[in-house]
Amino acid sequence: MSSDGGQDHLNGHSAVILAAFCIVSFFVIFPVKIPLPGFAQRPILNVAQTCRIINAQERKALGARRLHLTLSLLTAPLIAVIVLLATTTIHGSTIRLGIVGDENVKPYEVLVLFISLAYISIALDGTGALEAVAFWVSKQGGSSGRLLFFYLYAFFFLVGCIVGNDPLILSGTPFLAYLTGHTSLEPTAWIFSEFMAANTASAVLVSSNPTNILIAGSFSLNFLTGFTKWTILPTVIPAILNYPVVYAMFHNKIPKKLTPMDVNPWSKLRDRTGAIFLSVLMIVTVAVLVGTSFVPGHAVEVWMVTAPAGILAFLFNLIRDSIDQKTQERTRQSISNDPAAEMQSIARHDSSVSNHSHRTSPVEKPPPLSPHPNHTSGVRASKDAPFEATPPTTSTPGAEGPMTLSTLINNVSVRFPSTTLTLQRLPIPLLPFAMCEFILVRGLSQRGWIRVFAIGFARACTTPVSAVFFMGFISAAFLCPLAGTNIGATIILVEVLRNDDFMLSEAVRGDERVLWGCVYAVAMGSNLGAFSYTFAGSLAGLLWRGLLADKDIHVSQRKFAAVNFVPLVMQTTVACAVILGQLYWFL
Repeated sequence: MSSDGGQDHLNGHSAVILAAFCIVSFFVIFPVKIPLPGFAQRPILNVAQTCRIINAQERKALGARRLHLTLSLLTAPLIAVIVLLATTTIHGSTIRLGIVGDENVKPYEVLVLFISLAYISIALDGTGALEAVAFWVSKQGGSSGRLLFFYLYAFFFLVGCIVGNDPLILSGTPFLAYLTGHTSLEPTAWIFSEFMAANTASAVLVSSNPTNILIAGSFSLNFLTGFTKWTILPTVIPAILNYPVVYAMFHNKIPKKLTPMDVNPWSKLRDRTGAIFLSVLMIVTVAVLVGTSFVPGHAVEVWMVTAPAGILAFLFNLIRDSIDQKTQERTRQSISNDPAAEMQSIARHDSSVSNHSHRTSPVEKPPPLSPHPNHTSGVRASKDAPFEATPPTTSTPGAEGPMTLSTLINNVSVRFPSTTLTLQRLPIPLLPFAMCEFILVRGLSQRGWIRVFAIGFARACTTPVSAVFFMGFISAAFLCPLAGTNIGATIILVEVLRNDDFMLSEAVRGDERVLWGCVYAVAMGSNLGAFSYTFAGSLAGLLWRGLLADKDIHVSQRKFAAVNFVPLVMQTTVACAVILGQLYWFL
């Protein structure tokens, strides 16, 4: 056994877990749908109905079509963990390490921090704040297409530095689809500039990307002086140099003149109170995170700061939805007591919904709601706007059958539309995926692979120059696109760098610049690797592709790789060069 508890040799179990990891990575990149045979589909639906997950009507509708098992980011890692447990390739201790972690890496802490900040960011976006600012920025360009392109690139970069890539992709992509659709612009230049700016910017703050959180926690880095101090210049300089590259690639598709949209940007602000509260909450949370990172011995863990903030944002959404419901109930009661006022109330209801209960609609004019105010507003997806308020058909459980999980979820979504919308937009699949990735990497370590990788990497990283450029490109151009998103890549690389065979190598012991060069190169590579040659380089890439497809904007894998190639190589090279300069300046 090696000093980290793993075996010091490879065997059959080693081959099994490496094969499992590679297969999982394949399905993350290329999801596969497997049709369920009829003999398996019927019992599954029967059990779902018996357990009241679905009702009889839903059972009949689902039974009329072929169901599929999708091997993807959500299912493949979990299936792999189960198979590895069944074959005793991994054990209960591996599961525990993958969830609880050790004194340096605590997976649950990383995920709590990420999902809490993601909830605040997405709830803030639900108020229309980011969209309103985006429209305001776009109006500053006037009729100049080139000026608009520059303003939007700068806007996406600056916002990405604060809220991270995932929330920005969630809000910015539908906005660009709306912008390009209503101004007849060819969308390619605009959507790629957003994607590159957002994923470059997420390297500035620890809280902007789960990979940053993982790296900072693994090496006990102070959030400000230990991380941002080292990543801000390798982020800003490549982002500045990337703008002329992207502009040169698409200059023929960026018109000199265009017809500006006649839209009042602040009409997009659907909840002013929510925008103010959640903006302040985000700023305070990030400030407290940075402040507590100076506490000696890391006595204040990051989840202690972010979990209460996320819960506070969740409770705020619930309270706002409850207030909306009470307002609508008072309106209904007043109408029932004064039938003569009903027609006037209906007219007032149409205008009030656009400013109050229609907070979830990003289009300027709301679609018709219900002809009668007794209908409450729900949430649905549409072609022109990601989420529109529409009158759902509410039902009483006793009238249509017993309460089921699906009807319960539907009733809750009608009762709490803003809260439900935020929960729906959360990158929930990241949680089981990342947890299973932690488990798989722990298994690789216990079965000897991390030690093998550490020995090989130590031989490659013999000087600060080789360490920085090797780790920068191995993370950005190889592991991020091929090893189960940048989360999987970072988990592997962190374990490699923490392994004794790397930490105690002659080069690392002889020059501390080798180790820290590797650490910060991985930090930059895990962010830049999001725009590599596969959509699975990051969760943001998968979200981006899906949001665009919903708007009938389709980007092929080949086009994605071709457009990203030059910016990826340029930015990774420049970022590594800046890191190298900092090593000799700061150390």
